[in-house]
Amino acid sequence: MKVVNDGDKSVSYGGRFTGTVELEMLHATPTDAEPDTALVHFKDGAVTFWHLHPGGQQLFVVRGHARVGTVADGEVRIAPGALVVCPPNERHWHGAAVGNDATLLAVTWGTTQWESTAPE
Repeated sequence: MKVVNDGDKSVSYGGRFTGTVELEMLHATPTDAEPDTALVHFKDGAVTFWHLHPGGQQLFVVRGHARVGTVADGEVRIAPGALVVCPPNERHWHGAAVGNDATLLAVTWGTTQWESTAPE
């Protein structure tokens, strides 16, 4: 068993976000076979760039109002307590709703494949 009280924090994780984002890595795994777990704190309206995960991703809204988007679904607002399940290789983005901060618990399988653009 491993208990994590405070994760490793990075304010400018990867430079693949708009706005201010703090990533708190709770559990980084040594291989893509196991999921990484992080708390991601998005400030007012900040979002990720477009990306995908080979093994998929689950996002749980811990606090605040968030949003997530895909080409097929467009932008979808999500409230605290909502769980978003992104299947493997689904191109998407996520973050805080405009005018809101949001904290998401992200469970990610595989190495994130980032694009160089943010949603419009």
